[in-house]
Amino acid sequence: MGRAGAGLSSGIAAPDALFGNPAGLGWLSSSALSGDFAVNRTQSDTRFGTPDARTSAERAVSDYRVGSLGGAYSFPTTRGSLVLGISFHQSNTYDRGFDVAGANETNSTTGTFLPASNGYEVDGKDLIFDSRRSRIAYEAGVIDFSRSVYDNGNYPFFQGANPNSEAAAGEMTLDQQENLTESGQMNELSFGMATAIAPNVMLGGGLNAAFGSYTFERFYRETEASGLLPPEDPQNPQPPYDPYLLEGTSLEGFDEMQLDERIDTDLSGVNFRVGLSAEATDALRVGVHAESPTWLTVNEVYGTEMQTQFDCDFSLNTPCPQGGVEGFSSGNLTGNEFTYDIRTPWRVGSGLQLSMAGLTLSGGATLIDWTQAEISADDASFTTLNRDLENLDATVNTRVGLEFSSDAFALRAGAAYQPSPTDRSFQDIDGNTVGGDQFFLSAGASVSISENSTLHLNWLQERFDDRYLLYEADGPFTSGDPPTVREALRRSRFLIGLTYRP
Repeated sequence: MGRAGAGLSSGIAAPDALFGNPAGLGWLSSSALSGDFAVNRTQSDTRFGTPDARTSAERAVSDYRVGSLGGAYSFPTTRGSLVLGISFHQSNTYDRGFDVAGANETNSTTGTFLPASNGYEVDGKDLIFDSRRSRIAYEAGVIDFSRSVYDNGNYPFFQGANPNSEAAAGEMTLDQQENLTESGQMNELSFGMATAIAPNVMLGGGLNAAFGSYTFERFYRETEASGLLPPEDPQNPQPPYDPYLLEGTSLEGFDEMQLDERIDTDLSGVNFRVGLSAEATDALRVGVHAESPTWLTVNEVYGTEMQTQFDCDFSLNTPCPQGGVEGFSSGNLTGNEFTYDIRTPWRVGSGLQLSMAGLTLSGGATLIDWTQAEISADDASFTTLNRDLENLDATVNTRVGLEFSSDAFALRAGAAYQPSPTDRSFQDIDGNTVGGDQFFLSAGASVSISENSTLHLNWLQERFDDRYLLYEADGPFTSGDPPTVREALRRSRFLIGLTYRP
């Protein structure tokens, strides 16, 4: 890993070859066992912006786990090579998160839950919503329905907080907080074999089982912070005041809403890799490899909860209490389940490795045609999403590495670049226009601790920028720019491991 994976394409002589070009197993001159322990740490520097405020925050997320385990058995042969290998590897980690807050005097998330004019049905005393989130918002009091307005033939729904309302007269300020956490990992268990098919030419293949989990947790809070209350005289209201009145109840005045969302995902699938590796000269090794699509089955358990607080309960005939009064809640975090399938694209790669006087220079490139990705399910249509996938760009991931080795130790470093397949662009935390490309830096060292054992220390850092919108603000019921989180992420991975060759 200290060379940023640069040696995998040409065919590395280690159990790790199963994760790139499995033909590399054939270069093992003896059997080997290896393993390492991983420490993952993700640092997120964020800039949070609403139309009216700018704040910044930082968060670090860490986890500790087995990074990889592997073994290879080299069969005794009179000539050529035959090697079987098995390896477990943590292929990806999802851990990241942020917690931001800021003031907004322009728009509110409550407007995003209002149903479209054709997104609901009135059936007697019952309301039927096309959107699950609109139904939950209505039941929790985040939005409201007016029967009298409906009977007059007008759009009958109202949002809990609206800084642009005439009643607020530009005096409503909303404090918005977003706390988001992602966690989980993907793993791969690989079985493979490599053999010599000609002098200095190795052919290898492997079958891989991919499995893992992913959890998305979101907490959002929106609080009316300007102290607006319902009008003292409802018959002659004088701005500014809070006009929200929950029909059919004695609750009035929006004080706060909370939104919780959670997605628990289990993923499992299979793919295979084949590769060819050849030593063109004593110093030069070249390789090509192909990886099939990964056929993944994804099972999601997900849900949404909302709850509210109001300024007053006029049935109490008392002044509005400090901190408001309890409203309603609706939804749950585990009430929905959905299963679908993903097919990832083919990957084709090549690489070379040049070794002279203890120095090894390696490089590799992998072509990925993202238009081949597909999502499907038995009881749902992904036509629109698959059409979006067809508009993605093909990408070429590149890697380069350098290693100096002696009988006692080795030092290495590397870099890699993975361009984004999308055409999107956005501003990073410094205001520069970026596109979501990923950069990797790595370094490592190995020390021989006995005739058969080698200790490894490796570091890999992934760097990329991202953007997250708290909600869309370009709909019919909201205006202005949406609250936006801009992130600069640094995902570091530290490994300490051991290789034993009996």
